[in-house]
Amino acid sequence: MSKRLNTIIIVPHSKARFVKLSFSTRAMVLAGAAVAISIVLSIIAMVYTGSAVTRRAQVERLKDENNQLTRVNQELEQTIDDVQARLDEFEERTSRLALAAGMDTDRLVASEVGATTDRVGSGGPYDRLPESPQRLDLQGNLIDRRLALVEEQLLDQRNLLASTPTVAPVLGILTDGFGSRKDPITGRRAFHRGLDISARRGTTVVAPADGVVVFAGRDGGLGRVVRISHGFGFTTVFGHLQKTLVEPGDEVARQQPIGLLGSTGRSTGPHVHYEVHVDGRAVDPLYYILDAY
Repeated sequence: MSKRLNTIIIVPHSKARFVKLSFSTRAMVLAGAAVAISIVLSIIAMVYTGSAVTRRAQVERLKDENNQLTRVNQELEQTIDDVQARLDEFEERTSRLALAAGMDTDRLVASEVGATTDRVGSGGPYDRLPESPQRLDLQGNLIDRRLALVEEQLLDQRNLLASTPTVAPVLGILTDGFGSRKDPITGRRAFHRGLDISARRGTTVVAPADGVVVFAGRDGGLGRVVRISHGFGFTTVFGHLQKTLVEPGDEVARQQPIGLLGSTGRSTGPHVHYEVHVDGRAVDPLYYILDAY
């Protein structure tokens, strides 16, 4: 039995010789299979080539990102180093301020308890960890607490200085001092709790420090009196005034006029009787007057 053939006739144009191709069904199947395989292989090659290109692009992109991250990390490390240097400087300056403010080192150490877990002992030096934002944050919080304590100390000192009676209530002649003396009226020995400062009648008497007037009026043998509470345990008294210039509850500042010098009450002549009390106890005003005597 003869093989079954398939014939394809190709006619280029009407006058040309036609071409006749004859092939068996098996050959046609094989040829089709070969074409199909070629197409599949071509597609696989294209996919693989495209995947390789994509992978190369991803690798290049990752390289670029890695280079950028490296630069960012270097910049971050430099920034951390700069910030660390500034924090160290601030810490040193804060310590100097604390020393200048006369702060007790135990108070600074107490402020650091629990502030950081990377310290050696109580108040010991930093056990330096690898520099990091968290490390800088801990040190920054510690410096902030120290500065707050220094500011509090300086404010207390400022208020104490403002409340300390450091100026004379009037410039004149010191006629009698603090302590035991012969009473000029009775002639008996008596304790004099202040200073007697003589000056021309009507001379302005000023407050020796900031404070609040707690009394202004007559008070027995002291005549017209002004009494000022300055805080921190300080109280001052001004007696024998001709006139008072303030009222109870008035806030006064250092060297603000509070009265006029006179000779009211048990007095032998124009003068101001000046007392300084610390925690309720009379002390020698001369210990506190810095601008005279």
